[in-house]
Amino acid sequence: MKPNRHRPNQLISGIDGIPFIHVAIVFSFVVLVIFLTLPIPVHGGITPILPRVSHPISMAHANREDAMIVTIFRDDKVLYRSDLVRPNELLAKIRESLNQGAEREVYIRADARARHGWVAKVVDDVRSAGVEKIGFLVEQRPSPKANPQ
Repeated sequence: MKPNRHRPNQLISGIDGIPFIHVAIVFSFVVLVIFLTLPIPVHGGITPILPRVSHPISMAHANREDAMIVTIFRDDKVLYRSDLVRPNELLAKIRESLNQGAEREVYIRADARARHGWVAKVVDDVRSAGVEKIGFLVEQRPSPKANPQ
């Protein structure tokens, strides 16, 4: 005789946690890689939109770690290197860098939408600090595609 096994007609449900853990690990790794490859924002995640020109001149010294870079934003905020400065502090910061032996050239990254008068005031402050070599950092305009004929 067969043993009488009685099984109720119920669904057996359960969640297997192992696939969920694998997906979470892969997702974490992908997010980590994405954040490690993103450029570091200059000012609170906002970077200036630089003017575009057709024939820019290379300024390799602007990539140096000790380069004096002044960033002017659309909302009249100014960064010296990576520090937010007030307009009256910029002159002292540049003079301090010059006293520490920095190159006597300032690179300006001015937002294309910044007020012209504000950019001119910053340039005047830079010249007042004793710097005569001023370079404006720009982006290269994409070249027009040649039309095949």
